[in-house]
Amino acid sequence: MSESGPPRGREDVQHALIMAATKLFSAHGPAAVSVRQIAKEAGVNHGLVHRHFGSKDQLLRAVLNHLANEVSRAVGPGEAGESLYDLIRPLMHSTEGGDGHWLRIIARSILDGHIVEDLQDHFPMTDRVIAAARREQKGPLDPEARVSFIMSVGLGMLLFEPFLRIATGQDEAQWERTRAQILGLAMQSKSNP
Repeated sequence: MSESGPPRGREDVQHALIMAATKLFSAHGPAAVSVRQIAKEAGVNHGLVHRHFGSKDQLLRAVLNHLANEVSRAVGPGEAGESLYDLIRPLMHSTEGGDGHWLRIIARSILDGHIVEDLQDHFPMTDRVIAAARREQKGPLDPEARVSFIMSVGLGMLLFEPFLRIATGQDEAQWERTRAQILGLAMQSKSNP
């Protein structure tokens, strides 16, 4: 809720609901959060969730699409010849563009049994990465297979970074070297299919 009172107007209400749902879904997982909790956090009547999104699942989809756009914006505007490395490097080094909410909500949603096709309807960052992989066409992997490999490594590292660092006994400097080495290996992607 803003200092000037509850959100008013379609865009403000939708934005407030998306922000509230992002916070709650990230902290507790979509299955553990009610429409009433989201509405309370947003400072609006719970009926507005249904009016603007239809259901909690449609709000979840709106949240993930919003966060996917934020991740893409955080990496920067798309450029005609952007390299695969220049796109992947920032993604493997931070959870910018949503403070890691996107990764946590995706992981929690999948673990909760959501149908993946229903979670998100556009993937702006993935589209950019695949386009760069097609331009660079290295190794025996198809661009989609190469990107799947790189993203699985990168997303896994981001999602499980605290565990990986502690389990392997690495300090921050060691972790940065590990991350650079793994990024280099993932970028090569020259294993046989």
